[in-house]
Amino acid sequence: MENERKRFKFEVLLERYFTNFHRILLTNIIFAVPSAIMIAAFYLLNSVLFKDALVVPFLMLSIIPLYPFYAGVVMVCRNIARGESDVPVFSCFINAVKDNFLPFLLHGVLVYVASMLSVLSISLYVSMLSVSWLFYGLLFFCIIIALFLLYTAFYIPLMSITYDLPLKYIYKNSFLMSFGEFKNNFFATLALAVVFGICFTAVAFINSGLAKIIVVGALWVLLIPATCTFMYVFFIYDGMIAIIRDKEELSRELSDSIDKSLEQRKKERNPQKVEEDFSDIDVSSLKDTDDYIFHNGRMVKQSTLLRMIREREKQNNDSQGSE
Repeated sequence: MENERKRFKFEVLLERYFTNFHRILLTNIIFAVPSAIMIAAFYLLNSVLFKDALVVPFLMLSIIPLYPFYAGVVMVCRNIARGESDVPVFSCFINAVKDNFLPFLLHGVLVYVASMLSVLSISLYVSMLSVSWLFYGLLFFCIIIALFLLYTAFYIPLMSITYDLPLKYIYKNSFLMSFGEFKNNFFATLALAVVFGICFTAVAFINSGLAKIIVVGALWVLLIPATCTFMYVFFIYDGMIAIIRDKEELSRELSDSIDKSLEQRKKERNPQKVEEDFSDIDVSSLKDTDDYIFHNGRMVKQSTLLRMIREREKQNNDSQGSE
């Protein structure tokens, strides 16, 4: 029997995506409910408080209360991306939201701050390109930083639902993997670019403004959140698992090494006394003198040997008496 051809990763990606498309669709629809509520609430608040003056920054604030619900999207997409069959979408989604609500609320704050800084910085330098060519360098630098912040944002939610780690370790590991796993991050970004390219193509040839709004809304409700999440999770999950597993094994090895070292030091500080063997000595021939006799590979005074033997006999008698 001929060996089966090893499948390319994108083949596995497409198979898992389209096999579970109805689950991804359902996940999108579930997430669309809190999305619509949050966006509508912040839009109305902006209209009342700022008279539509800060629409984009204020609407982006909806990321913070919406992010805990994103935990459900990540959980469902992670299970599908790693090849699980028959993922129970609704229960998986709800349990993930309940178990990760507070951490994801904090993640939402950080994602909002990073997003706003990236958007404002890039917008600023784009507007100043005509002033000096130096701003091209600053713009490129800002884009690189924004890209690594995006990569960090890939890992934070995925690591949060996969491992029970303190937040500082989640942020630290996510930041390190943002450039340490550059190959997987690049393919994840490429997959996202393909998704957004398809969505842009679907909207670009529509002339009616109302129709564009309807199509964009439909894409958000039915496709974008869970599809994008599935794409980047599929590419980064295995690498993340391998790195965390290697760290755990290294930590375990270091812990074992430290334990052995401490045990060895303890033995060195508290050496166990070795019972002296007097079987090679004829006790009756010993005299209480300073004459030397050969014992256990060394020359020892007979008086010293005699004293040691008597002490041994006394200890044995005391121990038998106590029993």
